[in-house]
Formats: sequence, structure tokens, C-alpha cells
Amino acid sequence: MTDSTIAAPTNEAVWHASAAALYRGDLDTFLSHWQPDGTYEVAYPITGMPARVSGRDALAELFAGFSAVAAWIRVEDVRFHATADPDLAFVEERMLAELQDGSGYENDLCLRVGFRDGRIASIYEYYGERAHESLLERLAAATAGVERPS
Repeated sequence: MTDSTIAAPTNEAVWHASAAALYRGDLDTFLSHWQPDGTYEVAYPITGMPARVSGRDALAELFAGFSAVAAWIRVEDVRFHATADPDLAFVEERMLAELQDGSGYENDLCLRVGFRDGRIASIYEYYGERAHESLLERLAAATAGVERPS
């Protein structure tokens, strides 16, 4: 167990650095903030997206997909909540993105984030599944070359 007076600020800095790298499309830096065996899991699985991925290669594939189709991504109202467990935090945020096709994406997220040795070890994400499902449908249509309303 780590010292909670050090862990919370360090974990919060890791969270923000990781997110900033992802949103600017720097996948290597983003993944450098993760444990090699890191796990990303969602509470509400959506068809076409794995419910759980583990390991650097799987994380890279998952996050590269979204980054590649986004012209820009930003988050607002980020709230990092440290807990009594210095290796666990909850993050609330609102994600906004413009996709390469000009359509938009907005979603409210709540994430349970586990840390180990100064890196992200796990994320369990709750998101608005309808917004996420719509995003995946638009991505699939774009991949197939089919126009769909946003």
C-alpha cells in the first residue's frame, strides 16, 4: 500500500497526463501511463466493442480506433475523486468530440480507476450507452462507406 498523502496527487497527475496524450492522439505516451497488463472494461457492453481488453496491444488497438476517427476530443467538468484506498479513484467527466465526418459525440462518463506503482492498472467505465452505441454505428457505417444521419 502506498502513502495516501502522495498517491492521490500522483495518481491524479498520471490520470491527466494520460488523458491529455490520448486526446492529442499520442498513443505511445498515453500507453506509457498504463501498466503493461492494464485492463479496460465497460459496465454496459455494446455490440461491436469488446467488454474487456487487457494488455498493451489490446489497449492500443481499442484506443487507436477512436482516436483515428476523431478530428478532436476534449473533456469538460473533470472531477477526480481520490478514495481511502490510495490505489483507487473515481473520475467523472463529459467527453466531447468531432468526428472526421463532421458529426459530433457527447457523453457523460464515470470511471473507476485502479493504479499500481504510479501507473494506471485498470479502468472500469460507465458511460451513456445510447450515445456510445450511436457512435459505433456511425463508425461502422463510415468504415463501410455508407452515409448515416448523425
